[in-house]
Amino acid sequence: MRFFPQSIRWRIQLWYSLLLAVIIASLLAAFFQNQREIKYQALDRELNSPITRLLPRMERRREPPPRSRRRPEPLNEFDDDFEPGPGPRHGPGVEDKLRDGGERNGPTLDEVVEELAESEIFVIQWDRHGELRFRSENTPEDLRSLPEAAPRGGLRVSKQMAEGFREVIHASPGGGVILVGTSIAPTEEDLASLRMRLVGIGVLIVGGGFLVGWLLIGRSLKPIGVISETAHRISNGDLSGRIEIKEDGSELGQLSSVLNETFEKLETSFEHQVRFTADASHEMRTPIAVILAKSQFALNRERSAGKYQEALQTCLDSAQHMRTLTDALLELAKVDSGEFHLRKEAGNLEDLTREVVRMIEPLADEKKITIRCELASVKMNFDPQKMRQALLNLLSNAVKYNREEGEIAVILEEVDEEVLLEVRDTGAGIEGKVLEHVFERFYRVDRARTQGGRNGTGLGLAITKAIIEAHGGRIRVTSEVGEGSIFSLNLPGLLG
Repeated sequence: MRFFPQSIRWRIQLWYSLLLAVIIASLLAAFFQNQREIKYQALDRELNSPITRLLPRMERRREPPPRSRRRPEPLNEFDDDFEPGPGPRHGPGVEDKLRDGGERNGPTLDEVVEELAESEIFVIQWDRHGELRFRSENTPEDLRSLPEAAPRGGLRVSKQMAEGFREVIHASPGGGVILVGTSIAPTEEDLASLRMRLVGIGVLIVGGGFLVGWLLIGRSLKPIGVISETAHRISNGDLSGRIEIKEDGSELGQLSSVLNETFEKLETSFEHQVRFTADASHEMRTPIAVILAKSQFALNRERSAGKYQEALQTCLDSAQHMRTLTDALLELAKVDSGEFHLRKEAGNLEDLTREVVRMIEPLADEKKITIRCELASVKMNFDPQKMRQALLNLLSNAVKYNREEGEIAVILEEVDEEVLLEVRDTGAGIEGKVLEHVFERFYRVDRARTQGGRNGTGLGLAITKAIIEAHGGRIRVTSEVGEGSIFSLNLPGLLG
């Protein structure tokens, strides 16, 4: 059972959404954690601020009342008029106010504690022995014992979280401990509200990103649907279909270009196959028809020995033509199937060229054609049998399509670290519209351009091109009507 979708669009969409969700969640979590730290830092400052006001008042509260100073003896009898008393001149409790930090030192301890209570802050004091000395009225009931985190000695401060409260514990100079704390419920409520808002923002961002990603991915993958539709039409037989390319620079545009080239080659190959089959059938039908006709002619009634010999000779020529044709077809079939392998070996192309020239000289002598050779010594790796066949095709065509008493020039030389072999003739030449077809299979020039109306199978140059390209070279032809033709071979692979 497959849990992951097979659609490319959904795969990209899910990975994109997952990545976006992880990034947004990480950013929002970091932002939330930062806000949490800021709020608790502000809370700690709020709790730590009253310490400077509480410490001196609590220390004075801890000290015993100062002893009364002895009043000096009156200097005269009027000193009794200045005896202090409870009269309105000084008012009651003045010394207590001064001792507890009254009018001279600002608000009293109780007033400071009451002010803190309005802000939901409570205060507790323990002495050096851990005995509770003071606690504000809003202090939770379970906070009576000295905390374990209380600092010991010196002016040190510690912070802790205890059962829903944030507490700042400060050591007083006298060895006691002052705890200032408050409930963290309001802070946690603010953080919970912030958390919900951030979750909502994250959901909106991821949802919006999902929709935008869906549209962008759909637009990006739209050419794939066009490619698939075109390929489907071609598979149904419409080989002329092509993919419309709108963005040449994109990856899908490049893929479309490659596929269009592939479809074009497929169409061309199919057309060649159809034409090849039709031409092969036509080529085979003619000699077979000749053989049947001559056989029926010989068997219809008794003929003279000369007539029988003539019929047999015609059948032999037709059979020889069929043999040549089938050998050429088998050779091209090997090229198409990838079984056209070369057996290269080191050799001198000059020697092979002279050998082929000697083989073709009898045919040239029949038409009084002169063969002129300008051959340089060229050592390279090549397949002697295949190269011999290619050169025979070129030279036999040069003889076949040449004029009486014409000339053939065979030139072999090294040019720019390549081997250049040219076969030039003085025949009738080839028209420009024909030049681009001379290497096609079963293509032959007009019979009027061949002496005596003789013509071949139309496969020689196609085989020659296959042999030269298999050697890593290239073949081309230039021609001028009335002046002759030049077939040029460029071959790599010179030996050092």
